Amino acid sequence: MPSTAVISTIKKFGDAQSNSQSAQLNLLVSGDFGRKVDLSSMPGMSDSLQKIYFQSFDSSTEDIKHAAALALGRASVGDIDVFLPGILDLFEKSSAKKQQYLLLSSLREFIHCYREKDGGGENISSSVPLILPHLEKNCESDEEGVRSMVAECLGLLACLEPSMILPVLEILATKESEKKALLRWTVGKAVKFAIGGQISSTELALSMPIFLGLLKEDDLAVKHIALLMVYSAVHHAPQLVVGLMREQILPHLYELAELNMERKIDLGPFKHTVDDALPLRKAALSVFATCLTSCPTSLDIPAFMPVVAKALADVEDVQLQTHSVVISMCDRYSIPLVAAADTFVVPLEKTVNKKKGQKTGTELERVYEWIKSGLRVMLALSKLDGAMNQRKFAEFVERINNSSKHRIFLEAVEDEN
Repeated sequence: MPSTAVISTIKKFGDAQSNSQSAQLNLLVSGDFGRKVDLSSMPGMSDSLQKIYFQSFDSSTEDIKHAAALALGRASVGDIDVFLPGILDLFEKSSAKKQQYLLLSSLREFIHCYREKDGGGENISSSVPLILPHLEKNCESDEEGVRSMVAECLGLLACLEPSMILPVLEILATKESEKKALLRWTVGKAVKFAIGGQISSTELALSMPIFLGLLKEDDLAVKHIALLMVYSAVHHAPQLVVGLMREQILPHLYELAELNMERKIDLGPFKHTVDDALPLRKAALSVFATCLTSCPTSLDIPAFMPVVAKALADVEDVQLQTHSVVISMCDRYSIPLVAAADTFVVPLEKTVNKKKGQKTGTELERVYEWIKSGLRVMLALSKLDGAMNQRKFAEFVERINNSSKHRIFLEAVEDEN
C-alpha cells in the first residue's frame, strides 16, 4: 500500500472517535508497520504518523490514547531519528502526568521492540544519554504506575547497554533525597526487570552488592521490591547471588520471613486488622523455596526451620505456601525436617482442627482444603526415617489417625496418591 494511502486510512479512523475499536486497530497496525519497515526511506511518512499519534493523545477515549502510545513506540523503531526526538521534545513541553505516562509507555515500547529487532542494540547507545534524564526525572514520581514504567525502561536499557545504565542505577540506589524510598523502589524494580530480561550476569555481578543494600532500607515497599529482585536473581541467574547469600541475603531473609506489623483500621461499625509485613513474609518464603532447587548449597537449612515452624502458624495464605515448601523438602532434606518435627506439631494441629463455624459453600470447601493441606504435611513428614521417633510428633500423628472426624479427610488425601 502506498505511504499516502496508509496515512489516509489511519487518519480516517484516528479521527473517528465514535469508532474507537477501528481507531485502535489502525493505530496498532500502523505501529507494527513502522516496526517492520524502514520508515526513513518513505518521505513524510514518519512526520505524518507522529502527528497522528500525538493528536490521539488528546482523544476522549482512554483506549485510543494507549493504542497511540504503543503505536508511537513501535513505529519509532522504523525511524529513530524522527520519532525519538519528537517524544523527548514532548516530554520537555508537557507537564501533565497522564501525558507523561503515555510518553513513558511509548519509550518502553520503543526500547522493547528495538531490543527484539534483529541485530537490535547496535545504534541505541547514542540515544541513551538523551533518554536517561527523562527517566531519572520520573524515578521519584508519586504515581506507582509511572515509576514502574520508568523501572521497566531502565531495566530494558540495562540489558542493551549495561556499562552505561548500571553505574547510573548504582548512584540512584544510594542517592539521598526527600523521596529516596520512591527512588530506591524504582531502582530495585529496574534491576528485577533487567535480571528477568537476561542482562549479562558478568556485568551485573559487580553491582549486585550495592543493589542488595536495598534489603537494609527501612521502607517496607523497598524491602519488598528488593526481595522480588532477589527472587528474580535466584530464579533466572542464581550465580548472581550464590556468593552473597550467607552474608548479605540470608540474615534479612530470616528477619523478613518472621516480621509482623499488624495495625487496626477503624471502619466505624467494626475494626479491620492489616498486616503490612504480610507481602514480605510471602516473598521471603518464595525466595527460600526457589533457593532449595536453584542454589541449595548456599542455604543454612537447619537455621531456617524455626522460620518454617512460625510460618506454619501464620495466616492461611502463608500456611498453604509453607505446606508446599515442607512437602517439597521431604525428598532431599529429611534430616533437618525430622529434627524440627516436634516444633511443627502445635501449628499443624491447629490447622487440621480448623473449625468450620457457620461457613457454607465455597468458604466451607476452602476450610476443608486447608485441613487437607495440613494433613498432607503430617503424612509426608510421618514417612521420613526417624520422624515417628520424635515423641510429640508421633503422639500428634496417633491422635489424628484415631480421630473419627479426620478419617474422611485422611482417606481423601491418601486417595490422591
